[in-house]
Amino acid sequence: MSILIQVLEQGYALTTPWEQRKYAFVDATHIVTIRLDGQSGVWLDGMKHGEAHQLAITPVPSEAIFFLLRTLDVLAECRESGGSWVIGHDGAHLSSIAAVQLPFT
Repeated sequence: MSILIQVLEQGYALTTPWEQRKYAFVDATHIVTIRLDGQSGVWLDGMKHGEAHQLAITPVPSEAIFFLLRTLDVLAECRESGGSWVIGHDGAHLSSIAAVQLPFT
């Protein structure tokens, strides 16, 4: 069973529409560190040296911590429920974070 978390493939400006952003998915078991960059970014660091994935860039720097905490909350809910999950979001807004259990039904 795995939990996949959506990440941005590259850095984008907040003005870039979500439809033009590219996303990837990271297996939660490969995440070593979740960190804030001191601005508006939330990052996931992987097991390999130098491996980093941008989880989100929030409109206001103070919202980054809430994005990080809500993502951890959803991750914990998924683990508690068991099975395989995908956690997705729009890359900027806390209200967009959602989880869907696999396989899709």
